[in-house]
Amino acid sequence: MLQAAHVTDDEYFSRMVLDDINLIIRDIREAHKNDSESAPQTTVADELKENLDAVENFKGSRQEKLVFLYCKQLGINYKNLSEEEFRWFIRILQKSKKMGTPINQRKKR
Repeated sequence: MLQAAHVTDDEYFSRMVLDDINLIIRDIREAHKNDSESAPQTTVADELKENLDAVENFKGSRQEKLVFLYCKQLGINYKNLSEEEFRWFIRILQKSKKMGTPINQRKKR
């Protein structure tokens, strides 16, 4: 048991240096986390996944879901849109080639 508990000098000093380096790195990261060159805490992919999950749980038509998604992406409160703003939003989205009608899943006879 004494041999199993024995730590060599190299292991001890390696661990001490590693602990010191980790503290230094943590301090540097903390000091520079708000710098303009720093990576954001959440990625664009994380935000998009979160927004798509919110749209999945949103009750409404396909158009309402699209408007809701764009509002989430742009930081607009969907509930604050007036009826006129909503209609304009739909009109603008309809100008997109990607806003076409959904694909009919029925087989043609």
